[in-house]
Amino acid sequence: MITSDYLLNQGINLLFSKEDFTVDNEIIALLDVSNVPRMINGKTIVVHEKFGIFFVQRTTKQLMNEFHKFNQVGFLLSKALMKYFRMKRNIPMVFGFCSYMPMSGGSRNCTDWIAIHWLNNVEQCGTSAKFETDNGLIIQMDFPKGNLHDRVHDVCFLSEQQVETLESIVAKANMKMIPPRYVGLLNDYNDCHCLLHEDILVTWSDYGDRLGSLENFLLDEITRDEIEADVTKEIYRQKIYRIKKLY
Repeated sequence: MITSDYLLNQGINLLFSKEDFTVDNEIIALLDVSNVPRMINGKTIVVHEKFGIFFVQRTTKQLMNEFHKFNQVGFLLSKALMKYFRMKRNIPMVFGFCSYMPMSGGSRNCTDWIAIHWLNNVEQCGTSAKFETDNGLIIQMDFPKGNLHDRVHDVCFLSEQQVETLESIVAKANMKMIPPRYVGLLNDYNDCHCLLHEDILVTWSDYGDRLGSLENFLLDEITRDEIEADVTKEIYRQKIYRIKKLY
C-alpha cells in the first residue's frame, strides 16, 4: 500500500527527484509532504502512470495550478460549474474525462490530490481514504472530513455535465466525440437519481443556458470590485453578441 509515511521511510531509497516534470493527465496522485519535519528531496511526491513515483520541489498547489498550461483551462470550468450548482467547497480540477479531487477543501493550502479517471475503487476508513488504481496500486491518503463517496459523486457529476455539453456542441459541428478506453470511476454515477442529477440537461436550449452561465461567471470575475460593474458587464455582453454575428 502506498502512503506518504511509507514512502518517506521504508520506500525513501526507491524515490528520485524529477524537477523537469510538467503536469499531464497521467498523474495518478499528488502527496503533500511540504510540512514533513525532516530533510527530504521535495515538497510533493508524484505518483505517475508513466514515470513512476518521484519527488518534485513544487507544492501540490503549485502543480495543480500549472494545469492551465497543459489544457489551457485549469480550474475555470470547474469553478463555473460549481457556482452554477451552488457547490462551495473542495474545488476539483475537472476537464472532461480528466478529474482531480482534493482530499481537503482549503484552496489556500496544500493537500493530497487523486485522479478519479485512474481509479477502479474507493473506500473510506474513518479519516482515511483508500484508492485502487487501474494498474493495481493501492494508495491511502488522509481524508480529514466529509463523506468520500459523496465527494467522488460530485466530481463525477461535474465531469458528466462537461462531457454532455461538449458532446452537444461537437454534434452541432457534425462531429462525434470518442471517449477514451478507460475513464476510471467517472461513469459510475450516470444512473444516479439524486437531486443534482435531476438537473441533467436534455435540450439544446438547456445547453445554451449552461454556456450562458459560463459567460456570466467570466464577466462576474472580470468586473469584480469595479465601479459600475453591472454597466461594464452589459457592454461586454453586447460586444460578445456582436462578435457572434457576421457584421
